[in-house]
Amino acid sequence: MSRKAFTLIELLVVIAIIAILAAILFPVFAQAREKARQATCTSNMKNIGTAWAMYAQDYDETGCPMWVKSNLAAGCSGAIIDPNFRAPYTGTNWGQYWPDLIYPYVKSGRAANYDAAGNPISKGNRGVFTCPTGDSLIPAVGGTSGWGSLTYGINQSNINADPINPESAGAAAGGGADFLCGQDPGCQGWGWGCAKGAQLARLTHPADSIVFMEGPVGSGPMFAECCDMSGYPGDRATILAKMAAAYPAEGGFPAGYHPNRPLKRAKTDANFWVMEQGVVNEDGTTMPVQRSNDRAIHPHNGGSNYVFADGHVKFQRDSYMRQHTASSD
Repeated sequence: MSRKAFTLIELLVVIAIIAILAAILFPVFAQAREKARQATCTSNMKNIGTAWAMYAQDYDETGCPMWVKSNLAAGCSGAIIDPNFRAPYTGTNWGQYWPDLIYPYVKSGRAANYDAAGNPISKGNRGVFTCPTGDSLIPAVGGTSGWGSLTYGINQSNINADPINPESAGAAAGGGADFLCGQDPGCQGWGWGCAKGAQLARLTHPADSIVFMEGPVGSGPMFAECCDMSGYPGDRATILAKMAAAYPAEGGFPAGYHPNRPLKRAKTDANFWVMEQGVVNEDGTTMPVQRSNDRAIHPHNGGSNYVFADGHVKFQRDSYMRQHTASSD
């Protein structure tokens, strides 16, 4: 009884078919895996948004600020008050970033693992404060600073200044002495005493105002900064002027602010300070004004999750100027 074997050509045809199917299916599998990670990220951000809302209920309808220099002496010394103090999540010794402020409502994770001397040696189990995909895009160990300690950022556009309906711009209601948190702005090399949180009453379109996004601890466009600390966070005219410089008339949009204008997407860089500066764009172009692109990462098949002030989480590939203002006008 004779046996018929496969010919070389038949084997090659089968191999070619398998290779073609693999080339088609592997990207589909990768996208499906990323969708699962995106779902985890959505859950994390939903928890963060809920904690932010709970904080606001406990603090007179005001969301948590970006940071508070709660462990520095008043005036110009900048001395540490309690040498044993460490923020509960980020591990900072001078004060707290927003993850530390909402930590009592989450009680999940820590930025880093520490040696006996208190130095961060590796990433900790960061719980809800990191995205499964984004964590590899920001490889810094963190643990002594909010920067590099998580992959979600609070929207500094809403927190520090809004060109349409400002919450805490210098001369606006809610600014002033309590914006300093006891610190003398003339004696600081970086930052004021604290950044006031967004007042819920001023978020007139909460379903369209982004509060958190995927990125460094402080994300989103921040047109409020001006020149030196004496002008920070700037007034409405300064902010609008910076927006016009960063976004000239193009694509049917006028120069500067337009509610439906998409923000330039930041280049994702392993050095998170590149993203923090908000100058280098994903498409290789650069911004003429610092901190004027979205300062976000886009880890989920080219898009990101965003938490809005009403608590819902939404996936978007781009964010729009109106979503970074309090009024959405």
